[in-house]
Amino acid sequence: MNKDARYTALKILLRCAKRTCTLDKSIDDAKNELECMSRQDRNLCNAIVFGVLRNRGYLDFIIRSFSKKSIERLDEPVLYILRIGLFQLVFLDRIPAFAAINTSIELAKNQTNIGAQGFINAVLRNAEKNRHTLALPDADKNGAAHICVHYSMPAWLTKRWVAAYGYEKSLSLCKAINTIPPITLRTNTLKINRNDLGALLETQEFNIGYTEQSPDGIYISNPGKPVNEIDGFDQGFFQVQDEAAQLVSQILAPKPLETILDACAGLGGKTCHLAQLMNNQGSIVAADMESHKLDSLGAECLRLGIKNIQVQQINLLTATLNDFSGYFDKVLLDAPCSGLGVMRRNPDTKWKQTLKDVLRMAAQQKKMLNSAANFVKPGGILVYAVCSCEPEENEQVIEAFLQKRKDYSLDTSFKTYPLAHHMDGFFVARLKRQEKTP
Repeated sequence: MNKDARYTALKILLRCAKRTCTLDKSIDDAKNELECMSRQDRNLCNAIVFGVLRNRGYLDFIIRSFSKKSIERLDEPVLYILRIGLFQLVFLDRIPAFAAINTSIELAKNQTNIGAQGFINAVLRNAEKNRHTLALPDADKNGAAHICVHYSMPAWLTKRWVAAYGYEKSLSLCKAINTIPPITLRTNTLKINRNDLGALLETQEFNIGYTEQSPDGIYISNPGKPVNEIDGFDQGFFQVQDEAAQLVSQILAPKPLETILDACAGLGGKTCHLAQLMNNQGSIVAADMESHKLDSLGAECLRLGIKNIQVQQINLLTATLNDFSGYFDKVLLDAPCSGLGVMRRNPDTKWKQTLKDVLRMAAQQKKMLNSAANFVKPGGILVYAVCSCEPEENEQVIEAFLQKRKDYSLDTSFKTYPLAHHMDGFFVARLKRQEKTP
């Protein structure tokens, strides 16, 4: 069949189903196909991919209700074709039921056998006819189960949150996570101020808003085009960065002429923000284990006009002071984490992470924080950040660190939540190293 929006969406979803492949990587791998589509088809593909992942729990509830086979016995392509068809039936009003069903059958012809095609047809038609008779788990009898199905959250995490926050707050939190977030831009103040960037975006007929906590952020709702096609992108006027992530660099508060280490720079969103706050003065070492990420960071620096960043491929856990030219005034550790705070933007995360993953990441974070602390000069600042609000990755990491490192004290810490702050879920702690004793 033609490689249309649904075909490409299926390919992306099947690729993303592999635990080691992120949604961003899956979409990037389909870049050539997406670029050959009309804008309408790209938007449909995007809606299907994110919609299926956001609503997978509810879609699977429907499948379980109308399938004679258990989900666990279904081949992966069959299961995802069912999810794609049901998503269109339930959530996309502009697509007629017959079109959602018939295109799913067409999609199945190159992916499954005749028997599976008949099965898909039967389940979708049964669901279309009878899904309105389904009753969700009773909220009064089992609040966690109700949230789990209605807002498509993994059972283990829903039970955990209800126990920690109560039913009502957990319900509101999951509802916020399951909404489509706006795109948030961070103004590159090396080239333009926020008001002028806002005016430029308004000339392109975008609906914009200004972030309340970050002085540099602008929201765009329903942009209708890829970010790299927005006027101002090629000129380096902005980067995409959630407001919570912008606050991380603000709390490190780097100053011009200081020496800074970004110990897990990754693609460098926060690194570039640090350079911006330093007005391109001083020195930033962007360290990471993965060279391809550092290559992307180098290209981004060229686009943004940043000149004070040096990249260094290094393993933080084995690094010593000899790997650098000396101590740093300030160190940022944006540590690898479960990513449970950014499920609005990365809905695949909630289906891949488990409590074991949270505990595993927390153990690694403790080691990385202790290592990063060795590179801060006496009297200097260390900031620990993760895009997760789970206590094992947050307060418990800091508590364990402070028990071990008596040369540090906690200056301040904060959390952000999608529910209360309309931004991603982050935890940030600012730590200060003691001055040298006389």
